[in-house]
Amino acid sequence: MGNGKERALSSWERFAYSVGNFGVGSLPAVIGSWALYYFSPPEAAAGETSCMIAFVPYATIMALALALGRVAEALVNPFIGDWSDKTKNKLGRRIPFIRYGTPIMAIAAVILWFPPIIGPSWINAVWVGFFMIIMSVAFAAVVAPYLSLLPELTPHNDERIVVSSWMAVAELAGVLAVTAGAGAIITQGKCGMFGFEPQQFNGFHAAAIIFAVVGAISFLVTGYGIKERPYSESKNVSFSFKEGSREIFKNPSFLPYLSMVALMRIALDIVIVAIPYIATTILGGDEWDASKIMIIVTVGAMALFPLVTMLSTRFGKKNIMILGAAGFVIILPLAWTLGHWPVFEPMTQGYILFLFATFPVSAFMVLPRPMLADVIDHDEKLTGFRREAIYNGMEGLFTRSASGLAWVLSAMLFDIFGKSVDNPLGIYLTGPLGGAVALLALIGFLKYPFKK
Repeated sequence: MGNGKERALSSWERFAYSVGNFGVGSLPAVIGSWALYYFSPPEAAAGETSCMIAFVPYATIMALALALGRVAEALVNPFIGDWSDKTKNKLGRRIPFIRYGTPIMAIAAVILWFPPIIGPSWINAVWVGFFMIIMSVAFAAVVAPYLSLLPELTPHNDERIVVSSWMAVAELAGVLAVTAGAGAIITQGKCGMFGFEPQQFNGFHAAAIIFAVVGAISFLVTGYGIKERPYSESKNVSFSFKEGSREIFKNPSFLPYLSMVALMRIALDIVIVAIPYIATTILGGDEWDASKIMIIVTVGAMALFPLVTMLSTRFGKKNIMILGAAGFVIILPLAWTLGHWPVFEPMTQGYILFLFATFPVSAFMVLPRPMLADVIDHDEKLTGFRREAIYNGMEGLFTRSASGLAWVLSAMLFDIFGKSVDNPLGIYLTGPLGGAVALLALIGFLKYPFKK
């Protein structure tokens, strides 16, 4: 381990690299937090009306359409990683993907919010699914190479933790911008903006445009602000894709790491998708109240980054990750109790419960990046090659699939058990399901071999 003062990056390089993670946080957050809610909103209570309409017959159909993008992203991630590892471009192995994939990603991320049919239609599901695939594949082409830069930019463990903390700040800033900004825009404009009818142009559309542009800018700062390290023989990867993929799973540290990040992605996304429904049905609030819950989690997690960094340096990343996972196992099922506490108003209960999730969220945001860097370092010892992108791609294969599965699981709970004010059982069940999956993640991670 380094002495905490070793560094290979200037302050500008640390910033220019880390700020790209703003887009990693903001672009998926808009879709992950609000897309299912927009295209399949909760039913109004008996005798009430809403300016929001369903664009598909069932929530599960829209969840499947959204999940198509995640699955496509998952499938191409390893191939993009392998392609990036073997790229010999004057700009480097990673930067060309970031520069040229970003505009495609941003454009598709906007178009998917403008389906052609006003009202429930399978055509809308096809529309959303198609542009989700375009956006997600472009996202993979940008993010897998982007994340793969960290291990080769600095060899120092302590600096990796510091840069990872900066990245986590940038990512949560992106999430925070979406939860605060998008929530406010949606609340004010969900019934129409600038004189347009609700389904012609609304707060969801405005939020999608704003955060697609801002997210793209953050990636381009990295794409034009970072210069890759010179070519070396360790970058000359000679493995075929099949052989390289097989070698990844011979690395004894990768499967425990993968089980944690993939299963925890399912657990968290099940609950993230449900937060707007929880706020507007169980807790009796509106979209801005849902945003306030997300803000509490995001700001609280950011405030704990120094603590997580200090604890992981002192006690090891593995131990702090286990502590965070255990927190999710305990906290997520307690969503079942919301609205039934003997004290506090329902909305206050929501604020308090999600406040307790801030340390687990902080650990999950800070630690996976430097942990994967350790996994890749071990791979270099086993193979003699630096193969950052295929590792990030293989991780993406499972985590993106997991995210899509989480959307489908939440939507199935909504369709089968209910997602209305009068029948919210499907919403209540998301917490216990998330907690059960988090427990599986914790068990799978116990065999992770590195403690530093």
